[in-house]
Amino acid sequence: MDDFIEKEKALFEIIDKLETDIMKFVEPRNSLTQKAKFFKALKKGLTYEPIFSYLPRNHIFAYFALAPEYNSLLKNLQELKFGNSEFEKLLKKKKSETLKSVELIRAIGTRSFPDKSKDYYGKPNIKLVKIAFEILEEKQTVGEKKKYSSEKVAEYLQGELDKRNIDWQIYLEENMSANAITLPAEKSIKINANETYSLQEMQRLLVHEVETHLYRHINASAQPYRVLLEGASPEWLQTEEGLAVINEVVFGKCSQETVRKYAGRVLAIHFAMKHSFFETFKQLNDFFPAEQAYQLTQRAKRGCITSEPGAFTKDYYYLQGAILVKEFVEEGNSLKELYYGKVALSELETVKKAPILKKPKYVPNYKKADWQALEKLPF
Repeated sequence: MDDFIEKEKALFEIIDKLETDIMKFVEPRNSLTQKAKFFKALKKGLTYEPIFSYLPRNHIFAYFALAPEYNSLLKNLQELKFGNSEFEKLLKKKKSETLKSVELIRAIGTRSFPDKSKDYYGKPNIKLVKIAFEILEEKQTVGEKKKYSSEKVAEYLQGELDKRNIDWQIYLEENMSANAITLPAEKSIKINANETYSLQEMQRLLVHEVETHLYRHINASAQPYRVLLEGASPEWLQTEEGLAVINEVVFGKCSQETVRKYAGRVLAIHFAMKHSFFETFKQLNDFFPAEQAYQLTQRAKRGCITSEPGAFTKDYYYLQGAILVKEFVEEGNSLKELYYGKVALSELETVKKAPILKKPKYVPNYKKADWQALEKLPF
């Protein structure tokens, strides 16, 4: 494995100099002001397509032209050669993923962004869209009352991290498309400051953000292989989001409202690929209240020219990933195996063969899991 380690080191020496954190750059910086303008226009019976602004890219990242240094880095990356062993194929995947990710980031706010997104993440297939429609057509039950503030949620999660002796911080964030996001580079989890939460939702965030995203990252940090810390391809994220959903289910923290939300994310992409922001919102508003329809639309339209068809296609990973992880469990596999690091289901057997692979330190207490809850899922 010495040769693999050297090649991995060479690969990440280049990657570390490039901008590859898609979520950091695709999140709108002016989401609150644009949301206010949208609903003000809607109240008057007018159409408004939000105009989002984004975080400036690195100085070597010219928006419409490539700086010489950036060109040189890409050239060096493209020239890296890897063998055909199972382990080096992971490095090949990482190389390909990196090239696609920098192109996707570079395309934010341009007409090429939706195609770059489909090239990177793929898109929901007809079968998944059908499942999403079926979920949303089911009769909806009344959910728990949302009585906990974002400050209370942050306090609860920080307390849980402290109990586990995990030196991460919980912060509140104003401009967010999601209710929460885990940021490993900052050792932090950000909570949407403008939301209120039910008790189940608050506990769901512990399972989803801490016991899935954070646990996998910390375990990966202890491994001798950088590729397990960064993930070889977008497939690791689909597996991780699917694992997070299944964890929510087996620990009793996934309400019907939450399942509907994951289905809504699939339909948001499905509608957004064909319609503008406003038209996407209108279609989602048939299934969701206005506030929720807007949030789903914003998630699907991030990075795009909102007045045109096109979508940021990442969000179908939750439902698609949950289906795949559910099948993984039903085949008799243990979810503990997915905690070696940021590994995709398709890569697991290769990763398990790696020498010096460390046993995951942080794993949820699956002795308390209700595996029969999987049988009640509508997929």
